[in-house]
Amino acid sequence: MPKIEENTDITIPLRNLLSIIGGVAIAVVGYFHVDERIMLLEHEQVRMIDDIKASEKWIDEWESGGMLPLDAEQNIRLDVIERELYK
Repeated sequence: MPKIEENTDITIPLRNLLSIIGGVAIAVVGYFHVDERIMLLEHEQVRMIDDIKASEKWIDEWESGGMLPLDAEQNIRLDVIERELYK
């Protein structure tokens, strides 16, 4: 078995060297595309979770009979105005 030293020469055909460099370049570009896609999906997931939480909050605030708290307040004000008109 030959010894490998500082002065040991390695020969590789230029075609093989270019193929290796091209393969590494393609792998790096592919990695960054996959990483970018994962980050995009994670961002969309966070936005969807925020939307779901906002919807849950809206549903929880919904009162029985399909009236929101603001609707109930508005109805009370309308009742007061109607009573004043009848007087």
